[in-house]
Amino acid sequence: MSLDATVAALLPDWPPLPPADRDSVSRHCAAFVRRQIGLAPAHIRFGIWTLFALFTAFSAARLGKADAAALARFSAIGPAAFAGLERILRSMTLLAFLEHPAVLAAVAAAESQP
Repeated sequence: MSLDATVAALLPDWPPLPPADRDSVSRHCAAFVRRQIGLAPAHIRFGIWTLFALFTAFSAARLGKADAAALARFSAIGPAAFAGLERILRSMTLLAFLEHPAVLAAVAAAESQP
């Protein structure tokens, strides 16, 4: 499972976005997460990618997909670092999501409806 697909699975359902916007937002979020991981010190990058590889193997062994529920199960089974991977991916994904112009426009539109 790729990081991009995992990030896409972590995107919130609200506000609802048209499919084209959701795809654009997903690509933006995945690029943001990759960029932030890339900016981390080498030992942090190594840890994140190692944990992500373990998560991918965990998901494959469970014959499931690497979605948000799988990430939550993974974080619950092991040491604190497993939960740390979930927090890192979820927080970076949410930050990028909430800052995207299409999401901001959708939130504004939802707030203006009676």
